[in-house]
Amino acid sequence: MSNPIEIKPNEPLALNAHLPRTVDHPINILEDIDTTSPVVSYDGPLAIRDSRELLSEMQNYLGPRGKVLDLGCGPKDQAAPVEFLGYQYVGIDYSNSYADILADAHAIPFEAASFDCVLSYAVLEHLHNPFIAVTEIERVLKPGGVYIGTVSQGEPFHDSYFHHTSWGLLTLISSMTTLQVRKIWGSGDTIASLSRMGRYPRIIKFMLRLIDKLHIQFPLLAPRKMKWTEKEKRLDKLHKAGSICFVVQKPAPNDI
Repeated sequence: MSNPIEIKPNEPLALNAHLPRTVDHPINILEDIDTTSPVVSYDGPLAIRDSRELLSEMQNYLGPRGKVLDLGCGPKDQAAPVEFLGYQYVGIDYSNSYADILADAHAIPFEAASFDCVLSYAVLEHLHNPFIAVTEIERVLKPGGVYIGTVSQGEPFHDSYFHHTSWGLLTLISSMTTLQVRKIWGSGDTIASLSRMGRYPRIIKFMLRLIDKLHIQFPLLAPRKMKWTEKEKRLDKLHKAGSICFVVQKPAPNDI
């Protein structure tokens, strides 16, 4: 009999995963997806990180009751808003002591179909392997449940691995055939993000803020855009966004 393999503490294990390629091109997928920013209906307590659009969408999908997993909860600033809506809140994080449970997003410590909603505010870019994490998110979602969150696109490095374009996010979600993107929209602008978060001298950040204001106040700087459709303008905003917001659903069997 051969000797057993010794696994050292904290030594990463090799994982095998089947990741199907997106069947359709992201351009075609985006044409059929709702890219409008949500109407904000949430009127409760505010979190440190503005989540009013996400909470409004949560209300639309969950109804009056539900169990919400805040994945990568950080300081648990979303707890009060989620509980204000009447939902049961559980926050997990890899290292923040404020979390209800310290856990790894690549191995979520809950049974399958445990949550009506998974919320992740600016988390995917911090994960070593978001494809594995999304398989875990799909697993813990109940049929009919939703995955709602944001991910960095044009924001600068902030202890992050993978920033996602809209194409990247669609490819990530489509790796799970049981998940469907319901809505995707841009949040903020890359120039504004660089002026707040970038590792530039203060004078450069100040100039970036001025450029951002110029860009907002003078749309005629790009006169060709005046003839664009509303859909084309929303996609342009999405591709320039500092971060991307999304609503993904795991349809119930009778909805597929």
